[in-house]
Amino acid sequence: MKILLIDIGNTTADFRVYDSQGEEFFNLIRLSSKNDINKIEEKIIDILNKKQANISKIFYVSVVPEWNDIIRSIGKKLNIEVFNIRNIINLNSDNFELDDTSKLGADFICNYYATKHLYNLKNGLIISMGTATTFALIQNNKFIGTIISSGLITSLNGLISNAALLKDNHYFKSDKLIGKNTIDSINIGIYNMHFLMTTAVIDEMKKNFNIDQVIYTGGNSTFFEQEILNKNYTFNERLIFEGIIKIFKESSLNE
Repeated sequence: MKILLIDIGNTTADFRVYDSQGEEFFNLIRLSSKNDINKIEEKIIDILNKKQANISKIFYVSVVPEWNDIIRSIGKKLNIEVFNIRNIINLNSDNFELDDTSKLGADFICNYYATKHLYNLKNGLIISMGTATTFALIQNNKFIGTIISSGLITSLNGLISNAALLKDNHYFKSDKLIGKNTIDSINIGIYNMHFLMTTAVIDEMKKNFNIDQVIYTGGNSTFFEQEILNKNYTFNERLIFEGIIKIFKESSLNE
């Protein structure tokens, strides 16, 4: 069985295929979720047909309502069942110490289930670096709470959008400690300091909670894979997709 998995965030829509026979994940396409949505549907169907993906089911998580209609329409045209992961999971309140689990984002839920399955995470942090950089705290197997901050690229865009002379430059992670020009200074301040922010949060949380494991995920985490591994933390960029499959396997849909 091949399953199309879709993670629709405020910045990108990430499409991947899971092949249950070999338990493998394959990247399909990653699009800007802010693109002209009227053209997206035809493009995705064309890609699936060209790759002869033979998809049996579609599972997705989304924070962009307009995309939900697109995914359902794709499923209808291809005669494939479509499932919003938020609608098929029954949250066990014993696993979550939150004010209202119904307001918890599907991305948090998928990452939580993935870490329990893959890493037996009992006490630690899940750091997801996307449009927002988020921290999910797990204590004694329970999802205790979150911290949400502006994401790396979100911060960069917020800075350069207010400065006309900065918009046409290319920005990236730097190996410098101090900038001698504006571009280097922004590279250090946005990229390097953003990662240091995450490690500072880890250090602060260790003063108050049991943090035995730290797991990084999300598209922007790929900028810091080596730094993450150097600190003996876990790097898993596709964690949310692992969680979607875990939830599917535990659901009645897998019968």
